[in-house]
Amino acid sequence: MLIFCFLITAGGARGATAVGNDAAQPAPVASPTTRASAADDASAPGAPQDLQQQVSQLRGELQQSQAQQKALQDKLAAQTPQAPSTTRPSAANGEQQHNNLLDALPTNVTFDLQKGLRFTSDDGNFLVHPFTLVQIRNVTNIREDAKAGGGTDTENGFEIRRMQLGADGNLFSPDITFRIFIQTERSGGEAELFDAWLKYHFHDTPFYIEGGQFKSPFAHEQMIYDRTMMAADRTLTDDILADGEAFSTGVMGIFDNDDGLRAKLQLTNGYGTNDVNFEDPPARPASFGLGTREEFKFMGNWRDYDQFTSLGDSQDLLVGGVGADWSQAHPANLVRETADVQWNHGQLGIYGGYIGLYTAHNGAAGDTFDYGPILQVSYLLDPRHLELFGRFDYLKFDGKEFPAGTNTNVDEITAGMNYYFYGQNLKLTTDATYLPNGAPVDDNGSGVLVNSGKGEVVLRVQMQLAL
Repeated sequence: MLIFCFLITAGGARGATAVGNDAAQPAPVASPTTRASAADDASAPGAPQDLQQQVSQLRGELQQSQAQQKALQDKLAAQTPQAPSTTRPSAANGEQQHNNLLDALPTNVTFDLQKGLRFTSDDGNFLVHPFTLVQIRNVTNIREDAKAGGGTDTENGFEIRRMQLGADGNLFSPDITFRIFIQTERSGGEAELFDAWLKYHFHDTPFYIEGGQFKSPFAHEQMIYDRTMMAADRTLTDDILADGEAFSTGVMGIFDNDDGLRAKLQLTNGYGTNDVNFEDPPARPASFGLGTREEFKFMGNWRDYDQFTSLGDSQDLLVGGVGADWSQAHPANLVRETADVQWNHGQLGIYGGYIGLYTAHNGAAGDTFDYGPILQVSYLLDPRHLELFGRFDYLKFDGKEFPAGTNTNVDEITAGMNYYFYGQNLKLTTDATYLPNGAPVDDNGSGVLVNSGKGEVVLRVQMQLAL
């Protein structure tokens, strides 16, 4: 009605009068374009003041009407049922799953030396962190009277001590984490699976459950990452009594209140029995294994406990731990025990530990008990780059495992330095190990060869790249 009156008024203003049949005809409905045109004419300079006010009101009503019309069209389009798909159901489902996967794909890529390369989704439910470790080593072994004629034997060469590829992160939720990595053999280059596990965190509780293949929770030196070791390799005591890194296949329950206590309990195919199937012995070395480790943090951050050095520590650290494992390997039973403590204060780092191994029915030797202590001290001369360290471990074999006359008291004395170019990511390690009485066993991963009762020296130079 306002529009009709406006048209009559506008026509009168121009001096045009409607007469005859034309005045009796119904007024046509003005389209939005017509309304806008009329409004533009009425708002031209010289139009009466009241007419301009009517035009402004009409413009507002027109804009509101257009907005309501668009909202109604959008609502109808959203509610209109889609035509039945001609695509087979499996293909449609696959397309939907594909779209959902695309929505969840990582959209953020970051890199820093502490956390490495990380691919994360916007919501944080997906995170993948690929990593690699390469340790290039030169080893020299010098053994007194090791040659057949009684002369000194010297062995020297290069090796890729470790080359690892893997990834860790979380899937579908921050509460579901994983870790997978393989390592190539030093001789032959065959790839061996080490870690392959999934872990679920019961939300808002200190409880976790982990399954797959993982490091058995036993001794701190055995559990620490290869990239964060102090010397070029672990002690002889750890390698022999704790089986080096000791990966096992099974399931593990974890308590971690993210404060002062961590506890782990595992059921496995046997301590250190990685890459085996479900079949009982003799298909695998042991029938089963039960193990546990408890750690008590008195000060510091758990993150700093992942390394021996004080490099990059945010504060002083003091952590103690105990562990035990029982594995049944018919007819033998192997029981391991350990206790250790780590203290980092400023640029000083101290680690001490003890490992014992009791073997019941150890073949012809009967029951045996082997044990040894470990002590390690390090100091950062340069808080960012240069570190000196010294280490002593003693391995006491029972003796019944060896022929009569074999030296079963093994002293291992190691001293060396680390130069951190870029933290643990790029590190040069040089060390020297002296065994005054040699060793009755090989541990060529660390450079030690059999030389019972005679002196032995091992020199190692290693360059490490870890990302």
